[in-house]
Amino acid sequence: MNADEIRATYDRLSRLTVWQGLHQTARRVPDKVAVVCGERRLTFADVVREAEALAAGLAAAGLRQGDVAAVYLPNSAELVTVFYALQRLGVVVAWLNPSYRETEARFILENSGAKAVFLFEEWQGFDFLAAVAGLDDLPALQAIVAVTDRPDFVSPDPRVRRLADLSGRPADLARAAEVGPDELSMIIYTSGTTGRSKGAVILQSQVVRAGWSYSLGVDATQEDVFIGLLPMAHSYGCGSLLVQPFLLGATLVVLDHFSAERAFALMERERVTLQLAAPAHYLMELAHPKRREYDLSSVRAGLIAGQIAPAQLITRVQDEMGIYISSFLGSSEVGPGLSIILPYRSPLEVREVYIGYPLEGTAAKVADPVTGAEKKPREPGELLLWGWHVTEGYWKNPEETGLQIRDGWLRTGDLVARDENGCFRILGRLKEWINRGGLKIIPSELESLLVAHPKVAEVCVVGTPNPILGESICACVKLVDEEEPLTLAEARAFVEGKVAPYKRFDELLLLKEFPRMPGGLKVNRFGRGGVVELAKESPDKQVLPRETAR
Repeated sequence: MNADEIRATYDRLSRLTVWQGLHQTARRVPDKVAVVCGERRLTFADVVREAEALAAGLAAAGLRQGDVAAVYLPNSAELVTVFYALQRLGVVVAWLNPSYRETEARFILENSGAKAVFLFEEWQGFDFLAAVAGLDDLPALQAIVAVTDRPDFVSPDPRVRRLADLSGRPADLARAAEVGPDELSMIIYTSGTTGRSKGAVILQSQVVRAGWSYSLGVDATQEDVFIGLLPMAHSYGCGSLLVQPFLLGATLVVLDHFSAERAFALMERERVTLQLAAPAHYLMELAHPKRREYDLSSVRAGLIAGQIAPAQLITRVQDEMGIYISSFLGSSEVGPGLSIILPYRSPLEVREVYIGYPLEGTAAKVADPVTGAEKKPREPGELLLWGWHVTEGYWKNPEETGLQIRDGWLRTGDLVARDENGCFRILGRLKEWINRGGLKIIPSELESLLVAHPKVAEVCVVGTPNPILGESICACVKLVDEEEPLTLAEARAFVEGKVAPYKRFDELLLLKEFPRMPGGLKVNRFGRGGVVELAKESPDKQVLPRETAR
């Protein structure tokens, strides 16, 4: 699409609600398969019919426009139906990652003031119903709606209802208020690894435009088949899988939890064409010993986000799997979408380094994180965003809203640089910067070098306390083969001559696996049990003698 066509599309989408986007598609291609989930196959007409029946039942039960309902469901046909039913009513969705447990669930239910919560009775060996029903001091929570296959299901808790029992009449829906594009659609909570989680509020028209924006990176159309392996309760998965295919008229093949071989089997069976994923997914697929036993030739393209793609990963996926992929930049504050993306068919050498250009109708700049002065091309600084995609603020948190959004510009905390043509590259997060003796080190620079070592599968570089220099540089490494260990001396020698001497590693920690955030996508750097904590406390760490470190 050219710039005029993209601009016209955004203008049209800005006048739609999430429900209207689905409804228009269902009128256009009613009999096309929209969702494949296990043995279930729902057409677009089926999705509309089931969502409307549920919306009517929820309206009869007392849910109204502007109420908040928490969705605590794994990827499933039920999640699709619940989401669109709530959007039909104008009920605000507060997303709860199904990997979350009591502490995270309590905070989001309490902070959002959720009137209802939707969950599986049990999933992946965890009793969600018992966990939520056992939470006290949640006076706003009036209904717990459970997905269960048990026909004899009965709960002593009067708040608990079976999802299957909530089918209403058209008359109940006729009394529901009309929802507009400028009204609230959802609350997306940040991961909260270094502090209290914050809920970014996202409007209906923002959701529609954000979901469509993903198509720019892969040239997605109604002919595509998406594999839904990202958690749809997360910003990336919500926009790219729960919204995008339903706007386009494409098919979504649902995977409730990821394993490389399960993904391969679905790709082969359903002739999947697009895989939107995180670096961890692609790394596991590349390493899987049975990958070549499956026919993956239908998969033509994908996106990669969640953390910086390791050096040469994009090239490897293209060379070894035949899939075109590129990075983009998103966050909860521009959710459930993105802010910067490369146009489809960008050259490989560009995709290995850059994440792209700001979306139409938005702006981005690189600023000094302290003074706010705009940086010159090639100079690193904090990414600031402005435009239709930026959240209006954080739910019930005006103080944090004032800190993060100033004069309409969102301070992202992302460390970036741009070239002379305005193409951006991501360098990491500002909080990842290592201050070694007053000199700033960007971890991603060292990670991209060390991951090329033949013994190294993955690497994460972090700062650890140093009584003299302030911070030491610690390389945390997952090996290709644990029988072939890596030494600190080898790691230092590998980067010698490629970076300034002060950037060479002071410490090395070998890990069998990297700790990851709930959902298994992002490496947990700073949270409890994260890489920084392990690097600080591990007795197995190799350390450069202090007299040698300089």
